[in-house]
Amino acid sequence: MALTLAFLCVVFAIGLVIGSFLNVVILRRARGEGLGGRSRCDSCGALLRARELVPVISFCLQKARCRRCGAGLSWQYPAVEAATALIFVLIASYLLPYAASGVLSPLIFLSAFPAAAALIVLVVSDFKYQILPDGAVATLFVFGVAAGLARGALAVDLGTAAIYAAFFASLWFFSGGRWMGLGDAKLILATSLAVGFPASLVAFLFSFWLGGISGLVLLALGARDMQSRIPFGPFIIAGSAAAYFFSPQFLALTGLNMLW
Repeated sequence: MALTLAFLCVVFAIGLVIGSFLNVVILRRARGEGLGGRSRCDSCGALLRARELVPVISFCLQKARCRRCGAGLSWQYPAVEAATALIFVLIASYLLPYAASGVLSPLIFLSAFPAAAALIVLVVSDFKYQILPDGAVATLFVFGVAAGLARGALAVDLGTAAIYAAFFASLWFFSGGRWMGLGDAKLILATSLAVGFPASLVAFLFSFWLGGISGLVLLALGARDMQSRIPFGPFIIAGSAAAYFFSPQFLALTGLNMLW
């Protein structure tokens, strides 16, 4: 028990550091910059010292302001850092017993963390900038290939994922990008491969239902109008996450599990 708790504490600390790096990836990708070079204040351009880069803690000690110019700092920094750490701990807590018992491949256990990091980048980037970085999608795709190999069903998983992606790509093509972005087609290819069939079918349905319900709520509240573009990537990810945990129950409840 003590060893497990110590392991989770290490995972939490690593998650904070990774979260800090993910902020760099998200912001620099949005500005079209590379990942090289030291971090700077977005307002005054001053180089940040090591003590100003400690995840969450620096933000709190500086009272959400730059030490040099006093400009306010985005709450995205601590939010992404803390969320990454918590998600890493949840993944470790959930998967560690399966990995320790040999039910889960160590490769899948370890690759789940970069896959989660890629999902965080995708969610934040799409919400804030309406960008789905190809590098993050590629990372998730590689995890999906590894997961498909571990399940022994890569051909089926890849084939069904390609069908969903083709459907999304057709929506992008025929609408001229108004209904769906091409990045959404790439993303659903990766997420469908990651969860595998038949969970990918449930994820496909959940994604549209979540997106549709959210769109109607936003319209009713006046937060969006019919011309507004709502990022769909987060709904694909949320639908896939829900399908990962609840697809067996949904398939049994609806009787869809009788089809194969």
